[in-house]
Amino acid sequence: MIDIHSHLLPGIDDGSENWEESLRMARSAVQSGTTEVVITHHILDNTEYKLEAEILNKYAEMKQRLEEAGVPLVLHLAAEIYYQPDMELDHRISTFNNNGRYFLVEFPMQGIPRGVDEKFFDLILNGKTPIIAHPERNFGILKNPDRAYDFVQRGALLQMNAASLEGRYGEGVKALAIALLKSRLIHFIGSDGHNDHRRPMRIGQVYNTIRELWGERTAQLMFYEHPRKALLGEEIKAPEPLPVEPVQKRSLLSPFNLLRKLVSKGA
Repeated sequence: MIDIHSHLLPGIDDGSENWEESLRMARSAVQSGTTEVVITHHILDNTEYKLEAEILNKYAEMKQRLEEAGVPLVLHLAAEIYYQPDMELDHRISTFNNNGRYFLVEFPMQGIPRGVDEKFFDLILNGKTPIIAHPERNFGILKNPDRAYDFVQRGALLQMNAASLEGRYGEGVKALAIALLKSRLIHFIGSDGHNDHRRPMRIGQVYNTIRELWGERTAQLMFYEHPRKALLGEEIKAPEPLPVEPVQKRSLLSPFNLLRKLVSKGA
């Protein structure tokens, strides 16, 4: 399996705290069945690209440490870019393996930014494809799930967190995750792994769940084929999406409690 969303390097953001934890995270990922991981540390605004040199150095060191420790995990590099109208996408870590095409973008948890449709339209027109991180955790999409359908119809792709389907972010997020999966709106599953305990890099159980509920072909697309194409910069021909079925209101948390839960879990 290929995990396209992780915070594996130590001391960069709210992910791993030290090299020992990074190695534990990597071992856990391998035990879960992961063979390749994309490292995607937060870039909250353009000034944070000053971390690029440190990220590149630690990325090289992480590869060496994995080899010395005998951990069979292949690493790739990108970033989790916090959406801004002026976000820069021409740095070495902006797009997957610096291929200039696919990039992982995060919205603020409380809603969908204004002007994002127009911005994405321009980017897609110029050959860049946004992969929206954990849309099932976004309150704007929780309120109006059809926005996820709109994004996909216009050329964006969506990455769900494995923990969302496991219910770790609450029943409302889980219910939306299931609805998005049913509507063929999820193209990738990522761990969004931050540490070796509360937010580990483990996606194997969710692979099994998706295979059982939606079939082997769907699981292969989300965990292997789409990630591979994203890393290579190749075109991803996603299944035709369906409008999202209404999510049962009893599954949703109140707006206050939902936001509190999302914030407490972190990005």
